[in-house]
Amino acid sequence: MSLQTENKNTIQWTEYENDNLVHRHKTATMYKKRYQRASDFHNSLYRLFGLISVVSSSIVTTLSWNNSSNDDGSDLYEENINNNLLISSMSTIAAISAAIQNFYKFQEISNKCTITAKLYGKLQNSIECVGNIHPDYRFQKPYTFNKKIQDKFDQIYDSRIEISSWMVTNIYSKKGDDHSYLEEKHKKNYKNINDEEKLEYSKNTNIIKMSVQSDDSDSDN
Repeated sequence: MSLQTENKNTIQWTEYENDNLVHRHKTATMYKKRYQRASDFHNSLYRLFGLISVVSSSIVTTLSWNNSSNDDGSDLYEENINNNLLISSMSTIAAISAAIQNFYKFQEISNKCTITAKLYGKLQNSIECVGNIHPDYRFQKPYTFNKKIQDKFDQIYDSRIEISSWMVTNIYSKKGDDHSYLEEKHKKNYKNINDEEKLEYSKNTNIIKMSVQSDDSDSDN
């Protein structure tokens, strides 16, 4: 029995199941980009307030040293008063910047968003490993695979940090984030090729299968 006949008898990917696969690929791609932008945004805020704190502290140190150097009974009394005022202002700015960093936990949020983006990236890769194979030659049963993918979506949803809907709408999202090349491949390529061309999609089946199994093992650990 040929591989094609065997697959048709045991594994049947219907139009509905293929659409489900594409939809999940779009969702994983969109969330990966969204959480990566959220990570970059919070990391930028962490660096910005860190820079402000460092610069302010450096200014305070420099001015304090100058005040000490001029504290010799010279006629720089008025200049020292101005320096003290500036020192006080810079110290306040440095303290506020450090407090904002710690209170809003920019670095911690950035790290958590990066982890979530990577999880969605692995999920996207798992979907592509199956989606890149012609439906007639897929080794994964559609119901089992789609359920496994949905379970992984649920696991990520339960563990991910939630981000503001306003930020999602105005900063973290861009047009075309949910674009999936699998959609075009299913509509144009898979439906309009002959049996000989279909075989090209089955040549790397074993390699892709090993990749999917490896991803599953990593997620179980």
